[in-house]
Amino acid sequence: MNSRVLLVAIAALFCFTAPNLYADNKYVGAGKCKSCHKSKKQGQQYGIWQKSEHAKAFNSLATAEAKKLAQSVSVSGDPQKAKECLVCHTSPKYDSQGKARPASMFGKKFDVSEGVQCESCHGPGDKYWKKKVMKKIREEGGVRKSATAKKVGLRLPDEKVCQECHVAETKIGGVVYKNPSFKGFDFEKQVKQIMHPVPKK
Repeated sequence: MNSRVLLVAIAALFCFTAPNLYADNKYVGAGKCKSCHKSKKQGQQYGIWQKSEHAKAFNSLATAEAKKLAQSVSVSGDPQKAKECLVCHTSPKYDSQGKARPASMFGKKFDVSEGVQCESCHGPGDKYWKKKVMKKIREEGGVRKSATAKKVGLRLPDEKVCQECHVAETKIGGVVYKNPSFKGFDFEKQVKQIMHPVPKK
């Protein structure tokens, strides 16, 4: 077999065995998570999130204080429209460099005004939000142990995930912006404020 035929065969094999390797999951919004994660039996994660600062993150940008803070770091205009603010105050409408993600990455019911939603921390959920997938993940020992969780992009956030936003400054489009409301970040302490585990059976 000559090298050209071999390369074509390898490429075809790669394409048919890993068609979704580079495909991004879609963001579906907290409403999809709510369908299972609102009951006491399940741990009331949706209610815990609703009461958190994460859920209020987008709305907090509408305040006079937010406008003042934005101006203090050279962000002009409405903070609710400024990518420099939206990078961290919403679920990932923009990537960490301030580049807008394509509309195709967001489900029809995804609402940016709901702030920092479940998927900011747990990864885009269109491949894991359904009950049968979550049940399989639980049967495999939970998110940390489950091969299915890894395959569908469900993660438990660690300090690195949190520090995509909880940092003193961030670089967006080649420009460094100071976080005007940053007061330090103690992962071990602050993660306890938002913990919402699924109760053990």
